[in-house]
Amino acid sequence: MALNILNITPHKVSRDLCGYTMLFYGAPKTGKTTIASKFDGALLLAFETGYLAIPGVMAQPITKWSEFKQVLKQLDSDEARAIYKNIVVDTVDIAYDLCEKYICNNNGVSSIGDLGYGKGYALAKKEFDEALRKIPQLGYGLIMISHDQDKTFKDEDGNEYNQIVPTLGNQPRLVVDRMSDIIGYARPFQEEDGTTKTLLFLRGTPRFVAGSRFADTPDYIEFTYDNLVNCIHDAVDKLADRYGKKAITEEKSNAHIPQPEIDFDAEMQTFNDIIAKLQDVGGGSFGTKYAPRIQEIVARHLGAGKTVSEMSRAQGEQLVLINDDLKEWVGNGI
Repeated sequence: MALNILNITPHKVSRDLCGYTMLFYGAPKTGKTTIASKFDGALLLAFETGYLAIPGVMAQPITKWSEFKQVLKQLDSDEARAIYKNIVVDTVDIAYDLCEKYICNNNGVSSIGDLGYGKGYALAKKEFDEALRKIPQLGYGLIMISHDQDKTFKDEDGNEYNQIVPTLGNQPRLVVDRMSDIIGYARPFQEEDGTTKTLLFLRGTPRFVAGSRFADTPDYIEFTYDNLVNCIHDAVDKLADRYGKKAITEEKSNAHIPQPEIDFDAEMQTFNDIIAKLQDVGGGSFGTKYAPRIQEIVARHLGAGKTVSEMSRAQGEQLVLINDDLKEWVGNGI
């Protein structure tokens, strides 16, 4: 579990879309689900059945939040990673609604507001955040889909204005916006000859929300899978022109490097081994020479008067830090 900042190497920006998180939102029938399904190794988690006319799509209908959590467990396997590379959540709005319902059921209430001021929303946001972040943490790309709405806001002076935004509520939108490398707004556009095509806007304006972490993506593209891939490749290649080819990679780059779960039993055994060593060294003076220092370290992470024997499995992180402090102390000549 030990971190080592001395082993860090410079980050490389990937041309592989599988390492990124994206949100596409817009009016119905603008191709969002169809294009998301074309991502390499896409698994569509269908919170709504918008895939019935898409041949060949790999889709898993989701009707309960518990089913979504089951999928997350199954994704954490080499067998799943051999099949899937990108996970599509369609729509992320319904996913959050099911998350809220799950929290309500867990707490025996019918409405999230019944849990008291802010408590229910905080629980739902935490559950939603942790579940969505799990997908890139497991090494998959994440594509989320939402619809659009023309919503009224007030500026700092109290003046009203309208902006087109995803149909997500405020709490889930904070989660999704923070995660997304690209927020694309899909909108139909009629040509002079009467034909219609869909544009994907990648730069926001006062009229609508959009954005990209890539500095050189265009303001908009015609919304096709190939155009999306090419515009990201072009943006990454411009980074190579600016910073050198060593700054980019063809391989998938995942900033969410999964760390192994804390083995509470192993950490507890480590703690007991350190204490046993100190008892052997200290002999009869252990209680006066070493015990106060051990109590000081434990209190630093658990609070005054607490003991390691009282710890629960939920306190694995604290136990790791206690052991780190003890190892440092023992390594200094004890």
